[in-house]
Amino acid sequence: MKRLSLTVLMLGTLHADWSDSLLKKGSALYDETREKTLQIYKDTLQSKPLNHEEMRKQRLNNAWDGVVDQLKEGTEYIDELKQAPDSAWIGKDKEDIREDLNALFDQIVKGLVGGDLMAYKEQMADLKAKIAENNEAILSYREKRIGAPESSTLYTTKSEYDKKIAEAKAENKVLQNEMRIIKKQLRQNFADIGVQLSDAQLDVLLTRVDGDDIIQISLMMDTLKYITQQILHLMQESKEELTQAKRYYGMHQVLLELVVYIQQKYIDKVNNIYLPKIDKIIDDSKNMMLLTQRLRANEEDSKRSAVYAHNLEAQALTLKVAQQYEKDLVRSRDRMVEAQKVARANLMVSKNTYETVSLSADLYDLISESQQMFAEVSKIQVPEIVPFQNLQIQQKYQELTKRLK
Repeated sequence: MKRLSLTVLMLGTLHADWSDSLLKKGSALYDETREKTLQIYKDTLQSKPLNHEEMRKQRLNNAWDGVVDQLKEGTEYIDELKQAPDSAWIGKDKEDIREDLNALFDQIVKGLVGGDLMAYKEQMADLKAKIAENNEAILSYREKRIGAPESSTLYTTKSEYDKKIAEAKAENKVLQNEMRIIKKQLRQNFADIGVQLSDAQLDVLLTRVDGDDIIQISLMMDTLKYITQQILHLMQESKEELTQAKRYYGMHQVLLELVVYIQQKYIDKVNNIYLPKIDKIIDDSKNMMLLTQRLRANEEDSKRSAVYAHNLEAQALTLKVAQQYEKDLVRSRDRMVEAQKVARANLMVSKNTYETVSLSADLYDLISESQQMFAEVSKIQVPEIVPFQNLQIQQKYQELTKRLK
């Protein structure tokens, strides 16, 4: 009996120690968790989301920090171009240096807007993929619902499938709202360069095969305008120090060269990639229509003839939209050509002035005037966008865009 009492006493003491230890650990863990939660809450209050202008300012400041050394490197290539021979067996000629300069331009473009463009594309792609996944799930739930029981403890019931369908639809509404937020930000980016786009026009731009190209160029123009402002500020601070002034002017000339370069890349892409592909689609559509017409003319069965007639209508729609698509691309290319004429004219003036002026004040005035060029070119090179007539045309446009990529 004494042994039993002693055992009970020892167990009671051990339990008390264990309970006390556990209580202390639990209390410490609670206090630690509470402190972390309060800190996170305070951090959340202190770090309010940035508005569009603050985000834009941050992006532009980062762009300047990242590009200034590359612009200096570009001025070295510009100076080399003036001295290099047109062709050379040994050493670099103008073509070699131009290739190096273009490679530098590609790096600058990637550094300035590559991250923003990729982030936008990835966000939109993820949202579209999730919406498509939900739509597939809804279709599957509807099919399974047909044979589902009204009530069951083993199998999914009709009401449970109804709930799954409702949840998927509700999630799609949230995802679509997130897409609207991204589009709103994108529309504001265009507003920053003086281009106002409606929701319908933005939908057209996002559907086109050259949409990412236009977005990239528009972001570039906004960024380059800001960089030019920083160069002007540095020139003001350099006063009449000609050596420094010319260095900054050389950086500005690199920017103008970059504008012409990215415009030319777009023009070449439309001419050499997009238009040949859309031309092939148009030719294939015409040939398919001719074949379908012959098959229909030789078909005696009225039902099969009706199917051919329906196919002809679908093929005619594809041809109509493809021809409109081609016109849109040609118009966009032509507008870019007009914008490039303005950019090239400013570049020619800047080159000539740089080689003849001797006062930094003259250089400053010329760069100041080029600010207007950025605004003018930005507005010219964004294509005229006509909203879709109906959902059917939009869907056909999207279908063609996939074939053009």
